[in-house]
Amino acid sequence: MDELGPKAAVFSCTHKAQGNSNDAAHLFVRGVEAAGGQADTIYLRKIKILPCTACGICEKDPESPCILAEKDYAAEMFELLMTAPFVFFSSPIYFYHLPSIFKTWIDRSQQVWAAKHKGDPKVLGLPRRPAYVCLLAGRKEGEKLFDGALLTLKYFLDSFNLELRDPMTLKGVDKVGDLEKDEAATDALFNLGKTAWERYAAEAKKG
Repeated sequence: MDELGPKAAVFSCTHKAQGNSNDAAHLFVRGVEAAGGQADTIYLRKIKILPCTACGICEKDPESPCILAEKDYAAEMFELLMTAPFVFFSSPIYFYHLPSIFKTWIDRSQQVWAAKHKGDPKVLGLPRRPAYVCLLAGRKEGEKLFDGALLTLKYFLDSFNLELRDPMTLKGVDKVGDLEKDEAATDALFNLGKTAWERYAAEAKKG
C-alpha cells in the first residue's frame, strides 16, 4: 500500500501508558496490517484537549467556530474522523461510562454537531463510514455495564457520519495483561481489524 494512501484512525482512549486498551488497539492495527492496510494509532492521553466551556459560540456563529481551536488539538483529531476510511476506539469503562479524557474530547464535538445542523457542506458531505469499538470493563458483571458508553458513542460518531458496527464489549478485563490471556478476545480483535480493512478495500475497488 502506498504510504500516501488512506489510513484507518485507531484511538486508544485510556489514561494509562500500559494496559488492556492499548493492547486492544495494537491488536486491531495488526489485523489491519495483515490485510495489507495502514493505520495511525492515536493515544488520547498524549493529546492536549481542553474541556468545552459551554460558551455557545459554535451554535450562534454561522461559521461554528470554537474559541479553544487554537489552544489544543481537538480539531485536528476531529479531522481524522472526517477523513479516515474507518475508525476504531479502545477504551476502559469507568463507573459505567467512558474515561474523562475521551468524554472531554466527545464534548468538544459540539462544534461539529452545530455545523451539521446549520447545513455545513463539509460536514453534510461526509461519506457514510464504519466505526468499530472495543470497551473493556474490570467488572465481571453488570447487565447495563456498556449501555451508556455505547449510546454516547453512537451520537458522537453520527456527527461525522460514522456508524458504530460490531462493538466488542469485554468484562473482567482489569489488570495489565488480562486481555493477552484471553485468546478468543485477542483473536477477535485481530480479525476485526483484518475484516475492517478487507471490507474497505473491497468497497474501494468497486469505486
